[in-house]
Amino acid sequence: MNFFRFITMNFVWLRRSLILFPFVLCGCQTFIDVGDNIASHFSSPKGASFQIKNPVRDSVKLSVLWVGHATMLIQIYDKVIMTDPLFTNNVSEVLRRYVKPGLDLKDLNKLDLILISHSHSDHLSLGSLSMMEKKFPGCDLVFPDGVEEFIPDFNFNFHRMKKPEEEKKIYIGETKTFNGIKITTVGAMHWGGKYGIDGKLWSNNGYCGYIIQYKDVTVLYTGDTSYDKDLYNYLGNKYKIDLVIVNIIYCDCPDVNKNRQHVYPMGAVKILDETKARYMIPAHFGTFTDPDPLIKVLKRRYYTNEHYKEAIKILSIGEQFVIKQ
Repeated sequence: MNFFRFITMNFVWLRRSLILFPFVLCGCQTFIDVGDNIASHFSSPKGASFQIKNPVRDSVKLSVLWVGHATMLIQIYDKVIMTDPLFTNNVSEVLRRYVKPGLDLKDLNKLDLILISHSHSDHLSLGSLSMMEKKFPGCDLVFPDGVEEFIPDFNFNFHRMKKPEEEKKIYIGETKTFNGIKITTVGAMHWGGKYGIDGKLWSNNGYCGYIIQYKDVTVLYTGDTSYDKDLYNYLGNKYKIDLVIVNIIYCDCPDVNKNRQHVYPMGAVKILDETKARYMIPAHFGTFTDPDPLIKVLKRRYYTNEHYKEAIKILSIGEQFVIKQ
């Protein structure tokens, strides 16, 4: 363990300052979200709208259950995949859940693959991985180059994959197959590191999105990203995408590219258009702050259009979107 990691892991005040620092750099909305979340530290998270007891279904072609934040339980036929698992009540010393997870791990009886999109603590939750290790020891855990530095020696099968070089317009990292599930790392416009300042100043790696393919189904999980026309046109032309899951943050504005690390609602809709996906599910909101403002923005701006009303599936935490065989 290097000196910087030792310091940040052992002094809470320094961890807090390092985590809060990039919120200021990332843009005002993230900083506002942290401020709004302070009140949640003095109360318990409220229950999710849905709590499905049998999340893995028979005769499913594709289903997605929103556990909360960026945690999606994806079932494609007989395969079950989870993105960025987050089941703890707190993230580092900063954020506390507004809503409980929409899935109890005891109700999940099958898991084939875990995908980690990047190393930030709300996506690489070590406490959550510890819970999952107990339930699914030996599960395949996939992550991009650079994340391995921050993962302890859990009882998972670790698979490090090449990170794309999106800044050079190289949007594909590499492709590997895990028990029949084809996973491709794809570009994301974000930033890496773990402790905040390291990702901004000297450790800008360890982040990506994923193309998930099994049988005749293709899902794009963007990870945290900003909007980039070239990237999503490229993916839309290369793949026949059934569903895109877009990590989104709140902003009631028509701007698609003001924030350079995250997607606003208009950017998410542009990603839907350019990937030519049949459906889009927004994620990454409503777990640490009230989800209603963002949902109202999406519905007000896009539900007057019949195509978007059908294509954009706005889930409540714990709700499951299902396409049967």
